[in-house]
Amino acid sequence: MSQTQPGSPRAYKQELKRDLSLWENSSLVISATTPATGAFIIAPVLFGLNGTGAALTFSIAAVLGLSLAYCWAELGAAYPIAGGDYTFIARILGRAPGFVSMFITGPVQAVLIPAVVALGMAEYLRVIVNVDANILGAVIIIGGAVIALFGVRLNAIAVTVLLIVEILTVVLVAVFGFINVQRPVTTLLRPEVFDAQGIASPLTLSALVAGIAVGSFAYNGFQGALIFSEETVGARRNVARAVFIALGVAVACEVFPVAAATLAAPSLSELSNSNNPWQYVLTAIGGDTFNTVISLGIAVAVLNAVIALMPYYARILYSTGRDMAWPGAISRALAVVHPKYGTPWLATILVGIGGAVMILCSDVATLTTWTGALLAVEFILVATSALVSRLRNPELDRPYRMPLWPLWPIVAIVMSIAVLSQQVRADLVVAGACVLLALGYYVLYLRPRGETHFLMLAPPDEDRRELEAGMA
Repeated sequence: MSQTQPGSPRAYKQELKRDLSLWENSSLVISATTPATGAFIIAPVLFGLNGTGAALTFSIAAVLGLSLAYCWAELGAAYPIAGGDYTFIARILGRAPGFVSMFITGPVQAVLIPAVVALGMAEYLRVIVNVDANILGAVIIIGGAVIALFGVRLNAIAVTVLLIVEILTVVLVAVFGFINVQRPVTTLLRPEVFDAQGIASPLTLSALVAGIAVGSFAYNGFQGALIFSEETVGARRNVARAVFIALGVAVACEVFPVAAATLAAPSLSELSNSNNPWQYVLTAIGGDTFNTVISLGIAVAVLNAVIALMPYYARILYSTGRDMAWPGAISRALAVVHPKYGTPWLATILVGIGGAVMILCSDVATLTTWTGALLAVEFILVATSALVSRLRNPELDRPYRMPLWPLWPIVAIVMSIAVLSQQVRADLVVAGACVLLALGYYVLYLRPRGETHFLMLAPPDEDRRELEAGMA
């Protein structure tokens, strides 16, 4: 593999419009992390899987999130390149694992994760619109793609406004839940699961570990600060800060409302077995009107996530085109930037269409568990890169250095392997198939074209000058 070190004269051209502040970047990243989605779309899956252990599962998943945040903060500041994980994994571990990462975080997650979010939003909108959730979700995701075409700063402004609604909705649900508690807080520390007949049994360790994959999906997205690094002023100084800001908000917005729902639900059995646990809890503590109002607030919050995820994944696809990861015509098309709005317009459209198609032929639970298994594979690659980078390239300029290295990468690797070991066979088959497909494409197509395809250049001009000058 031929690496391009910082300072190389061969660098990416600055085409994306660089005008995001730290807080605009953070707003986009927090919205892409989708704290409301974690609480209101992913948590219902965990209520069904882990019962009263949902809040505990989210808390343990937060430890995995923190360990990865340290890895992303250090590597993202060292490699400030749009495209996210694969851009540093390919430079550190090699192009083959880099392409596996690119395939997982690019085309695969680009259709899976926005689909989960939009489909979940549709379920809450159905309190006032009696339309098939899959059709409504497809319309929502196409609408989000249209908004994303008009510039990342407009997206940042839009999601900042909607983010306020999102946070207020989460806080309101948590407060009302804690006001109406039905049982002691120790319930959260003695987790139980309930079968279809309502019979309780202790949550097993294997089920708890398996649930961490779902919980970690709820936190996924805070690494988005890396993806917007080429559009952020002072990217190397701010990328690490945005990572930790987004993770902190996500953890608070997911653990507290889930804990409140567990303590406030009239029946834990009904909470675990309900098709929509939140509507059950909201109706129980505030009546039908309260449920309708909060459901609309949740829908607005999740719309925020859809709007944020469109440019998020579009930029990954844009980066893959710029790196010539696909046949020439496809790569060049993905790398085209709109002359007026400075957005990768074709990549944005493809994310919208792909997500809409996925919504029409699947459901939230299936998409969520598939994504959880794929994320565990990605986490192992990220954490391994954080280990290997310090060993192979100790002289690399690192504006942010994680404390207690190598503790955090090791924690992330061990937890991710444990999570993978507890996944059901179908989810492991999906993850394994994606890895094998990516490796097969790399070996058969990319490796023979190593001089012209899957390029790894230096960061754009502004970040390259910082690297060369040792500033940041």
